[in-house]
Parts: sequence; C-alpha cells; structure tokens
Amino acid sequence: VLNLVNVVLTLLLGLLMGVLPLTAACLATVALFRHTAGGAHASSPWRCAIITILIFPALALLATYLAHFGNIFSITLSAIAIMLGLAAIVALAPVDNPAAPIISTVRRKRLKALSFIVLLFIIAIIVALGQTGWGQASAFRNGLSLSILWVSFILTRTGHHAFAYLDSVNFTLRRR
Repeated sequence: VLNLVNVVLTLLLGLLMGVLPLTAACLATVALFRHTAGGAHASSPWRCAIITILIFPALALLATYLAHFGNIFSITLSAIAIMLGLAAIVALAPVDNPAAPIISTVRRKRLKALSFIVLLFIIAIIVALGQTGWGQASAFRNGLSLSILWVSFILTRTGHHAFAYLDSVNFTLRRR
C-alpha cells in the first residue's frame, strides 16, 4: 500500500509541477533498471517515499529545463548517461543490500544480463526519440538519460553514502 501511495504522490507532484508524463517516464525507467541492477536503499519505506516523491519530479523538471539547450546537448547527455550506465552495470551490477543479499551466483549473473537488456531497451527508446519530430522528444530523452545517471549513481559507494546520510537526517520536529 505504501508503494502505491508513494507512486501516486510522486505522480501528483509531477502533475502539480506540470511534468506528469515525464515524471512517469523517469519513475518507470528507474523502476525497471533498479529491479535488475539493485542499488542503495533508504532505511525505511517512509524515507524511500520522501526521496522518490522529491527526486522524480525534480528529474522531470531538470530534463525539461535542459531541453532548452538544444539537440546537441541532449545527444551529449544521452551519450554520457549511456556510457556511465554501461560502466556501472559492468563494474557494479547487481548491487544487493543487507536486507536482501544476492547469494546465488546464477541469480547474480541473470540480474546482470537483465540489467544490460533493460539498458538496451532504454537506449532504443532514447535513439527512437531522437528520430522523431515530436516537440517533447528532447525533454524525454533528457529524462531517460538523467534516470540512467540516477541509477548509475545509486549503484556506487558514493550513492550508498548519500543514502546513509539521508538515513541519518532526523525529520522530526521538536517542541521547545
């Protein structure tokens, strides 16, 4: 139930910010990629929800803003994201966590292969978007590229440290 509320609130914020379709695209991209590649996790479902609700509409807004820099910028961003995504998969994926360790070497190999397949699928969409004359294609390419960068980041130690820091932040309000 919390995951459903998480997705609904994320999409609602995307709607309020005027970037609903792109928020949904970023969310779907990361969900597909994360399912196979793994990565850093928040310590609680509530922290995960807060991070998700803030990150994905922000990625969509940033992607829309970056689309104003033109096609060459989008192509460059896509190329960088794809290279970093491939490097992250080769070097790191799948990344497990203490709550759900990957013990089986067969499962580990299968998840790595599936991570490549997911990335190839996302790359195909990015390339296809580049071939269309659709006005929003650049923003969506940027959104998918930023999503790849986000997943690549959360596969790294730095990403794990960032989540550990967010886990250490006390969100409670104290009365004096």
